[in-house]
Amino acid sequence: MEARAVKTSQLIRKLLWLLAGLWLLLAAPALAEGSAPLVPGCHAYPADLAGVRALEAGKGGWICEDRDWSAKTGLALVRFDLGAEGRIPAELMTRIARFEALAIRIEREDGSAVTYPVTVTDLVPRGHMTMALALPEAGSPARRITVMVTGATAAPLLRAMRLNASPTPVLGPEQLLLGVLCGVLLVPLFFNLALYRALRDRFLVWHVAVVAFMLAHTVVTSGLVSLLVPVPVGTVSTLIAVTFCGGVAAAIMLASDFIEPDKLSPLHRRALRLTALWAVLNVTFLLATVDWLQVYAIDAYFASWLPVVAVLGWCLSAAYRRDSRAVKFLIASWLPLILASLWQIGDAILGNQSEPAGLFLAQRVAIGLEVLIGSIGIADRFIQLRRDRDDTQVLASEMARLAERDALTGLLNRRAIERRFAALRRGGFSTLALLDLDHFKAVNDRHGHTVGDNVLQAVAAALANERDVLAVRLGGEEFLLLLRGPQPAQRAEHLRQSITARVAGEVIGLDQPVTASMGLVEIPAAVIPDATFASIYARADGLLYQAKRAGRNRTVSERMTVFSGHKAKAA
Repeated sequence: MEARAVKTSQLIRKLLWLLAGLWLLLAAPALAEGSAPLVPGCHAYPADLAGVRALEAGKGGWICEDRDWSAKTGLALVRFDLGAEGRIPAELMTRIARFEALAIRIEREDGSAVTYPVTVTDLVPRGHMTMALALPEAGSPARRITVMVTGATAAPLLRAMRLNASPTPVLGPEQLLLGVLCGVLLVPLFFNLALYRALRDRFLVWHVAVVAFMLAHTVVTSGLVSLLVPVPVGTVSTLIAVTFCGGVAAAIMLASDFIEPDKLSPLHRRALRLTALWAVLNVTFLLATVDWLQVYAIDAYFASWLPVVAVLGWCLSAAYRRDSRAVKFLIASWLPLILASLWQIGDAILGNQSEPAGLFLAQRVAIGLEVLIGSIGIADRFIQLRRDRDDTQVLASEMARLAERDALTGLLNRRAIERRFAALRRGGFSTLALLDLDHFKAVNDRHGHTVGDNVLQAVAAALANERDVLAVRLGGEEFLLLLRGPQPAQRAEHLRQSITARVAGEVIGLDQPVTASMGLVEIPAAVIPDATFASIYARADGLLYQAKRAGRNRTVSERMTVFSGHKAKAA
């Protein structure tokens, strides 16, 4: 899985390089070679219809410079002078924004004029954050075109008006570029969904939401949405705000769960989650008030992002000071988007609202960088978490292993055998032998417990020296053997007898040999299949007691069958 994550991050990096190459090949030449549209010659803001008629009659009030654009008045006029022998262009294009009403006034060569009312359904999304209107009487001679807008909600709606000589293609170089960007966004979307199946962490869900909102925002703002479904311009304007704020809220929630637990205080995490809620309330306020507060709501909307940026800076810097690895990826991936957003917010608060093409380009590059760096950060965090969990599992396995092993001899302990006894019987371990060292207390009394421990270790080495034999230390000087395979009684006896030679060879200074007594019982799995460890152990213990009473240093064994009763014999 780690290798897969690394390969995926490398694939994402290659796709972003492809994206940059496509922009250079497609978008840049198109920007350089495109025909220049006709820009507004003058604009005015009459107080009422009487003022509109006065302006149309040629009286003063027009602003014929690129300044003082405003959407804070009820009416706005934007005038295009076509000049001598001018002809009506094919379409009007402008920035996507809400308005109450719009009308096109055409002044013909003979001095007559006609006004065409326009509804919002007559405009269609076309290009990045723009909408287009097919002009009536396109190609006909005319001197002037005046656009009257009532209830504009954003100054760029007026300032960005352009008349194009020919219709803008639905799918141009810019849309191809953004289409590739949308395809790139699909890679981390499915990548994170795949990771979530292996690693059930919430930050993966939030990153999926971030990418999904960014994908939707790109589709809506680029005009590609019109290729998928017929969406009214008013709905597009709403979706732009919803997808942007949703992406911001999801990104903030991602930060609250993505940054390592010990690198961010509970106060900072709470602040991040409240800030995400603020982003949701921000777009709710905008959508609820834009029609009756108009541009004042938009000004408040832009200004309300400043505390969001402040809280993000406070929390991310706190995690950075604690040397968070995750926050470094977040800062690198978000910084371009934050800078582009501050550019747009500052432009709006200062009243310019020009939203130049460079800003749109910066936003696209920032989105691409967020996808690249964010996905690499997710892959890196995934690898770190997998390593941490693997280390935890190894530690847990080691602890479990130690819990089932005797610390002195390294043999299995009674707990380990009792838990697995039924499975061991099914696996063929049908013979149980119980051993006890003879007169072991005397060894400790004469030579000390250190020598006694050495004796126990030598005994363990002797008993664990054969295949298909499980040696267990039950405690003190008592050991247990589980055997499977042919001639288990003879093999167990051989192990018992090997104890004396093994101890004598490894423990120096003993004044007498160490021997062992053993009780052995053979119970094949087909005989009493539901026999418990306790019952068989009790029987072997009884046989061991008989060996002790018979003089020690010997084995008493029995084999249980279906056809005969218990018959003990000494060996």
